[in-house]
Parts: sequence; structure tokens; C-alpha cells
Amino acid sequence: MKKIVAAMLIGFVLFSCTDTKKQEETLLNEVIKIHDQVMAKDELVMTNKMQLDTLLKQNISPEVTAGLTKQLDTADAHMENWMHKFDAENKGKSHDEIMNYLADQKKQIESIDKELNATIASSAKFIKQNKTK
Repeated sequence: MKKIVAAMLIGFVLFSCTDTKKQEETLLNEVIKIHDQVMAKDELVMTNKMQLDTLLKQNISPEVTAGLTKQLDTADAHMENWMHKFDAENKGKSHDEIMNYLADQKKQIESIDKELNATIASSAKFIKQNKTK
């Protein structure tokens, strides 16, 4: 009877370890997926910045143009800072610490995604309204 209980306990412990690693991997993959979506917007940021620069050189609403450029720069800088600080390895941390860290990182990258979406949309709208033919 003791052998059966011991075997069940070992099986449970091994299954639990696998399950926690799976949870960590799943959450990490979610963070990376959002990161990849955000990175795909980098080209839009650069394109909008170039177009805003052209409008600025044409002296079209310089305050607004400069402000939108600054917003794009800020959002882009937030992404770069997040990437430099992000630690995907999480060595020496407990399962709970890893899950809390990844959940926090997911919130941060989602916030950056929203910021980029808003700045890209507002700059694109301004560019469209002020583009010379």
C-alpha cells in the first residue's frame, strides 16, 4: 500500500512540475506573440515619422507635426526599453515569481501596443488630412 501511495505521490509531483512549466511556457508565448505584433508596427512608425518630417519641412502645422513625431518617438522608445529589460529566461525564480513576472510583462507590452496603435492612428489621420498632392 505504501508503495502505491509513494508511486502516486511521485507521479503527482512529476505531473505538477510538467504542468507548471507548461503554464510558464504558455504565458511566455503569449507575451512573445504580442511583442511580435508590436514589432510588426515598427515600419508604420518609421513611415509616419518620415511623412511627418516632410510635412514639417513644408511648414504644415509645425506644432502638431512636431508633437505627433514626438509621440511616435516616445512610443517607439517605450518598446525599445521594454525589449532591453525583458528577461525570457527567469533563471532561479520560483513558478509563482515567473508567472507574476510574465503577467506583468504581458500587461506592459499590451500597454505599449495600445500606445503604438493610438499614435500611429492619430499621425496617419493627420498625414492623410494634410498630404499635399
